[in-house]
Amino acid sequence: MADYLTVTCRLPAAAEAQLAEALGHWPVLGCQVEDSSGELDVTIYLEETQSAAVPRVLADLGELGAREVGSAHFAEEDWLAEYRRSATPIAIGGFFWVDPHPTSPTPPPEGRVHLIIEPRQAFGTGSHESTRLVLLLLEELPVVGARVLDVGTGSGILALAARALGAEWAVGFDIDDEAVFVARQIQEEQPRPLPVALFAGSSGALRRRRRFDLVLANMIPAQFEPLLGDLVAMLDLGGRLVLSGLMIDQRTAVESELARLGMRVAGAKEQGEWLALVCERQGRG
Repeated sequence: MADYLTVTCRLPAAAEAQLAEALGHWPVLGCQVEDSSGELDVTIYLEETQSAAVPRVLADLGELGAREVGSAHFAEEDWLAEYRRSATPIAIGGFFWVDPHPTSPTPPPEGRVHLIIEPRQAFGTGSHESTRLVLLLLEELPVVGARVLDVGTGSGILALAARALGAEWAVGFDIDDEAVFVARQIQEEQPRPLPVALFAGSSGALRRRRRFDLVLANMIPAQFEPLLGDLVAMLDLGGRLVLSGLMIDQRTAVESELARLGMRVAGAKEQGEWLALVCERQGRG
């Protein structure tokens, strides 16, 4: 059994967005965050070979206001397998039934679409507010017959959900090769075919003339802001861009950048401290 390093701490709830941004600068395998009496219990996982990075991670967490900070060794199967065992199906909105168990699925209540998303090392199981917000917005948007792009697809849950709602076709991509491998496996495990074209790479790999009716980006602003120009250019006139992964207090800055790119915020949805925006392209295509 391979051993891993863990860094644990408690953070102020207000530091969640800063933590998400910091994770992109650390050589981490994953991060588990749980709410606890107004604070966040955080566990960060690193490969055992990354022990030299632990002091930097600890120092950066200290800058974010961390307390009860510690580090230790942990076995891979201890945390990932245990999380899988304890995970249960969840109903999201009025349409989705997200099931974490491909080998022993739980039939969905009548009228719900069964999505099987096993927790693996790729973001997007339906448990995080930013993912749930996009799923809730998809139920309200004109997805039937739409051409959909899922940016930073992770597990592929959002592209699969769009197809389940009647999208004509969907493309998902991620710069993480492992995430795309996981997304392909998850696609094969669905109870009914939900074809999604998946690739590892960046938005630059897409044909410039390709236009989408709906673009989904579930990632923090530091990740999606450098891509906004490309994503807007790929929207058809009247197309919609859904941005999730924002904290509520980041809304003004993001809306300002969207306006500069000719986008109008047409709707929003919140859960806890998290926010998702629905934006429409204005002007000529």
